Amino acid sequence: MKRNLIRVSIVISLLVVVFTLGAFKDLTDYEKRNKFEPVFEILNYIEDNYYDIDKVDYDNILNETLTGTMKGLNDPFAWYFTPRMTQENKIDTESKYGGIGAVVTYNSQYECLEVVSPMEGSPARKAGLKVGDLIVTIDGHDVAETGYYESVDLLRGEPGTEVTVEVYRDNLEEPLIITILRERIEIKTVKYAKFDYEDAEIGYIRITQFSEPTYNEFARALGEVVDSDGLIIDLRDNPGGLLNSVLNISSLLLPAGKTVITIEDRDGSKEIYRSWGSDAAKYLKDKPIVTLINEGSASGSEILTGALKDHDLATIIGTTTFGKAAVQTVYDVSNGGEIWLPTAHYLTPNGSDIHLKGISPDITVDTTETIIDSNEGMTTTEANIDFDKDVQLQKGLEVILEELK
Repeated sequence: MKRNLIRVSIVISLLVVVFTLGAFKDLTDYEKRNKFEPVFEILNYIEDNYYDIDKVDYDNILNETLTGTMKGLNDPFAWYFTPRMTQENKIDTESKYGGIGAVVTYNSQYECLEVVSPMEGSPARKAGLKVGDLIVTIDGHDVAETGYYESVDLLRGEPGTEVTVEVYRDNLEEPLIITILRERIEIKTVKYAKFDYEDAEIGYIRITQFSEPTYNEFARALGEVVDSDGLIIDLRDNPGGLLNSVLNISSLLLPAGKTVITIEDRDGSKEIYRSWGSDAAKYLKDKPIVTLINEGSASGSEILTGALKDHDLATIIGTTTFGKAAVQTVYDVSNGGEIWLPTAHYLTPNGSDIHLKGISPDITVDTTETIIDSNEGMTTTEANIDFDKDVQLQKGLEVILEELK
């Protein structure tokens, strides 16, 4: 009886998701159910005949079915996230959590967590965790049994509480027992610096993603470097993020009234978003600005790049961007997961739809090495700049100096 109730719950959840996608709005309820009868048939066959019925994970069946539903759209930007993934999305959006401040991965060979990088100034670093450390137990829980996500949850917790980990480290025969005091971990999405280059003072701001804190972080960074002779905005490998974040940042750089983007839905209706302007935008009006992009610059990065390029406010340097002009709307699913569904496209100020095409730079500079901030610097605002290896940055500096002349 209990298993049947679970199965009914799965069926209902499937119907909720499938029908709310709107693909069958012209069909009757009977026709909709008949269309998806094979799903119910499979569930019945499993229930009645599957040999390892006691091992069936119905939540996994549901997650795989919902994933397949979104994949069936043949749209690379239509996604389903499980309830656990949805929790991670929230952390990414807020860019803060309570924990130890270490980037970890799952080491399948030893069935444990491997420390990729303890963040600068983090509890993990203060407690002595090092790159390559293998975490085998967390508060007595065996990582091999709890798996990746549950183990990560065990590391997280309220700031001020302790967590004890058992760690194996190269060159040590016995494991280390390390107790770490959790703190509030805030991921900084904006890095900045001001430096002298030849006879000019250059401001540099890198945006790693557009999350909730990004606008305030960018505003502070811009305030620190706005009086420089020239400005470099680095959007390389920035995958995008929240639309409101990039729109607000655009208003700090574009004069009031300038179009940032136009959003067009499937019915052709358009909504224009314009800059509300700022004192900084007025101050930057006559200063050379360079924007660095690459194939990893997507979505929100392309919105900002397109606005700066179309209004001739910056010289765009690097390689063609990713090409994601799909506006994704997030819908909650009854099982605690969520879907990200493309519901509109955005157009750059000159009316271009760059979806799956990207934005071409004004000056193409290829590179064989990606210059990105290290994981350990995720909690700091200090920019990681490599003048010797970063050929795209070097070109940006050349352009600024030439414009200053």
